Amino acid sequence: MKTCKFCGKEFDENLTFCPFCGKENAERKLTYMEKKKAREKDTEIILSKASIQDEDIKKANEGQLSWLYSEKVGTIRNSKTKSLILIILSIIAMIGCVVWAQITLKNDIQNNLKLLIVVVAYFVVAVAGAICISEIHVFRAYLNLEKQPLVVSKVTFNKGPMFVYKDCLYEMETSEKCHLCDGELHVEEKEGQIVFVCSKNRAHLYTINMEEYFAQFKEKLSKISN
Repeated sequence: MKTCKFCGKEFDENLTFCPFCGKENAERKLTYMEKKKAREKDTEIILSKASIQDEDIKKANEGQLSWLYSEKVGTIRNSKTKSLILIILSIIAMIGCVVWAQITLKNDIQNNLKLLIVVVAYFVVAVAGAICISEIHVFRAYLNLEKQPLVVSKVTFNKGPMFVYKDCLYEMETSEKCHLCDGELHVEEKEGQIVFVCSKNRAHLYTINMEEYFAQFKEKLSKISN
């Protein structure tokens, strides 16, 4: 295990990017291509360990409602708008870059400059394309959450499960430690169930009753509004 330089949480030493805050934890500054490969490797490692089976849930320990808290991260409308804007801007960037490259390459310029233009165009299209695909996934997730209030779902890689209540978007988080090995716990969603997973040993699982948590959550908000 290694500790994130930014958020201080422990995570798998084979990962380059912290799964909690998403920040890079390499020993030296990585190039763009090195970062891309590192993210792909991190994704493979996480996905290989991410599958929580029904058998695992049955064997899970009972967690406490107090372990879980939900933080408001904005309104669902603003979140959708932000995601949609990023999709549009990334598409404009890709189209604009391709058009610019084609027009520029038609001019009588040196081969070295042509190569530079092609490299720049490829870089912009690759980055914008990745952002576009990612945000399309996020936008669709927001739409599904909006249609199903108080239904929990994972939206993005480095964020906890989210849900919508009274047009507000909430992210589920925990600061609890694993009671078996003292490892950091993070929150995941499995077919509508909330599962606390240990970052040191994914066999250490805890679950809570969803209905009880939301009843407590709504009661707390009601007291605040009154």
